[in-house]
Amino acid sequence: MKSLEKATVDYEKAKEKMEASKARYEADLKRFKAAEIAKTEAENLEIVKIIRAMDMSIPELEAFKKRMKMNCPAG
Repeated sequence: MKSLEKATVDYEKAKEKMEASKARYEADLKRFKAAEIAKTEAENLEIVKIIRAMDMSIPELEAFKKRMKMNCPAG
């Protein structure tokens, strides 16, 4: 009977550790996704700043984009 009791205790400890690990993983994943969104937003704001600094109208910007695509080799 001691063996069953020990196995049961070990099982419960492992289950608790697994649940705690899962909760930490989910919290870490949530923080990672929030950081990823913040990074993308910061990148987008930087791009907008650069584009606005070019002081082009929308048609000028479209023409610039087309010229850049034509002059750049395909990746």
